[in-house]
Amino acid sequence: MITELDLPTVLFLQKTSYIAGAMTLGYLRLTSTESRGAGLLAASFLVLAAGATLAGYAELYPVFYGFLSLINIALAVLGYCLLGLAFALISNPEREFNTSLVFLPAVGTVMAGVVTDFHLNNTYRATTFTLLGCLTTAVAAGIVCRDASREPLPIRKLVAGILAATSLLSFIMGIEFSFHAFPVIDAVEGFSLMILSKFVLAIAIVIFISERQHIKIKNLADRDPLTGLYNRRSFSAYAPHEPQPGDSILFLDLDHFKQLNDRFGHALGDQVLLVMAQAVQSILPASALLARHGGEEFVVFLPASEGDAVLHAERIRRTVADLRFPGPAAEVTVTISIGIARASRNGSKLSEICREADRALYLAKADGRNRVCAADRAPFRQATQG
Repeated sequence: MITELDLPTVLFLQKTSYIAGAMTLGYLRLTSTESRGAGLLAASFLVLAAGATLAGYAELYPVFYGFLSLINIALAVLGYCLLGLAFALISNPEREFNTSLVFLPAVGTVMAGVVTDFHLNNTYRATTFTLLGCLTTAVAAGIVCRDASREPLPIRKLVAGILAATSLLSFIMGIEFSFHAFPVIDAVEGFSLMILSKFVLAIAIVIFISERQHIKIKNLADRDPLTGLYNRRSFSAYAPHEPQPGDSILFLDLDHFKQLNDRFGHALGDQVLLVMAQAVQSILPASALLARHGGEEFVVFLPASEGDAVLHAERIRRTVADLRFPGPAAEVTVTISIGIARASRNGSKLSEICREADRALYLAKADGRNRVCAADRAPFRQATQG
């Protein structure tokens, strides 16, 4: 079956798929700020295309067969190592890796070829190439799946599936090449599927990076850039417009925050906001919604199922009071005032409850700060009626 394979045609189609994929990914790398790894993947495709070109020349010029076949298999090793690293970086752009290490396997391959002449055997070379592709794409599929917990993009499943399928195809072909028998898949069909997989992978990576950009843009619109919490607009969008009876709104405001900024600088003020937001988020129930309302003011939606809002508010107040921040001369402490309002009936409007919570917060400030004031408690009703 191997002798019947139209090798020049297969190599030409291979080069075409690699070059087309490299052009697509290279353009993506140049035009996108979220495409770390795409350039490396384009480079891997070009290296593999160069290896395929040398394989063709090795068949055409027998006098250079030994040298060209050795460089061919070394480039294949380098190309697949670059491909594996590229998927690791595309999957997680924050991953750190010493790129120069990917050249070591290729150097080792050249040295092994010089010592053993294994590259002169078509079977050894084909088996090495396909099984290396199997290993690399399998590892890449595992990395893409593992990083899903960090960044659950929908396209990850498709990319991991393509890589896993490519790995399985490479494994089958590697075993078939080693036994000179093709009972599962014909060599021509196998190479055709390999070529198709390169096109599909290139398209999938474009979608992958586009999804990442879309989510980043959405987060920029939905999230406060300092604390990472939802912003005021998102809170209004995600909190129920008609809370159920017992649902609560908590307005939180850091006490004397302007004086803290004036005395210690905005850098410490930003740190206080960030740490406070993280501390409050960590003690709220999962069903609660915390957002930065503006400046040093935060808002919480708390469902009735989570229990007494006053107890949650007191826990927040104590947590913030226990925080410590390094100041120029001594540790800096902050306190927080909290106003609470509850939905008392069906049909209550979110905007109405927020206004009640804001008035309760104002009373907590007026009553000395570092305290919780609930709109449905007697002191609040007497103050607002008076």
